[in-house]
Amino acid sequence: MWKYSVPQKLQTYIIAELGDALLYKELAKMAPNEEYKNLLLDFSKDEQSHADEFKLIYRMITGKKFDPTVATPSLEGSFNDILRDRVLDESGDYRKYGEQYLNTTQNQILRDAYYRARTDENVHALRLLYMLS
Repeated sequence: MWKYSVPQKLQTYIIAELGDALLYKELAKMAPNEEYKNLLLDFSKDEQSHADEFKLIYRMITGKKFDPTVATPSLEGSFNDILRDRVLDESGDYRKYGEQYLNTTQNQILRDAYYRARTDENVHALRLLYMLS
């Protein structure tokens, strides 16, 4: 198993969170009603805030700025199919950030960021399931 440094992990998480923020903005355009559109736009804001927080921590740790350009995804499939895929992604992120939270003992700021991201990812998964029901 490969062991990545904290800065490498943060770079990966920043890129993923930025991509998810863009994905939810695009998915909101497909929403069948205002309620779902607003939920998806809220998810986008959450994902952007995770990326922004991870960027600040990355800079705090490395002294360097990391601000990648992430392309807007093109969505394929039905709205409900995309929601189903997102439930799996969000629940996977919930687990990933939970593991990082448990393994981070020396940096309370980073630990707190993992906790907040973990919590939001779980809420997203639950609300995606709500939209599917």
